[in-house]
Amino acid sequence: MFVTKGIFRLCHVGLPMIMCSALPTLLFGLWLGQWGSNVIWGSYFGLGWCLSAFWTGGTLHDRVSTAIGMAWGWLAAIPLYLASGWLWERLADRGRRRALLILLISGLPMVPAKVLMDWTDAGFHLPDYTLHMALSY
Repeated sequence: MFVTKGIFRLCHVGLPMIMCSALPTLLFGLWLGQWGSNVIWGSYFGLGWCLSAFWTGGTLHDRVSTAIGMAWGWLAAIPLYLASGWLWERLADRGRRRALLILLISGLPMVPAKVLMDWTDAGFHLPDYTLHMALSY
């Protein structure tokens, strides 16, 4: 066994949260002087903001939608935790290694803030967690 169940689950919850905004912001902050986001995990954790816009009548950056969006970001870790347990039970060591490799690869599609904002201006809006955090304050 290459990792324990606890480490496997921690990786499947912690890495997406770090890859969502902290790692891209660190990289693009040092490189370009702006925050960044991961296209996959930023969208996963930011989906709550877009859903809250529908619940609050289309306003994305009021107190209610901000609270819902931030809560979603933390609550979104629960399905990741549950899915990691499901994966652990169903996969052998080789499959677990592949699952961790796929998880690491999912951290690669990172973009700087300017790209996300340009996409939004062009009509392609990602429900990005960091983008909504930046625009909510």
